[in-house]
Amino acid sequence: PDGFVLPKGDVKKGEKYFKKYCSQCHSIYPDNRITRAGQSALGPTLFNIYGRASGMEDIANKGCDFDRVDGVVWLEGPLMNYMKNPRVLAMGRVQMNFRGIPDFQTRVDIVHYLRTLDWSNEELANPPERPSSFAPLRYYKKMTGQDQDCSPSSLGAPGRGQVLGG
Repeated sequence: PDGFVLPKGDVKKGEKYFKKYCSQCHSIYPDNRITRAGQSALGPTLFNIYGRASGMEDIANKGCDFDRVDGVVWLEGPLMNYMKNPRVLAMGRVQMNFRGIPDFQTRVDIVHYLRTLDWSNEELANPPERPSSFAPLRYYKKMTGQDQDCSPSSLGAPGRGQVLGG
């Protein structure tokens, strides 16, 4: 609603709640980098989200049949409403499996955290260089045998036809 004033909130709690509810699909960095195992970056980066118009950032899941939420400026009211029930604000056209956050104060804390994700935050605005490799990708390649011989016999395990304990 117009004239909504965001109550006081806790940025640290907001960061914790963000990790719980949002970070699986959304990055906090300008380049939408993936920073931990299990994160998909399917959604747009939430860096500099506060005050941004919806639909301005790219998303990874471009082949989806859903429409994007356009025409919304992400200020306190729309952010609070979207986090409560994204399908209402988006008129049912939501690409994510997210039912919403019913607790008012949790949403307030997340909005306070989102407001810190901007260019004045040196840690986020100037992140270190991306590593040349990504550990989960290396692990996947190793486990699927794409980077070297990971057959059971090469790992010291008995292969097909071998008898255990002779």
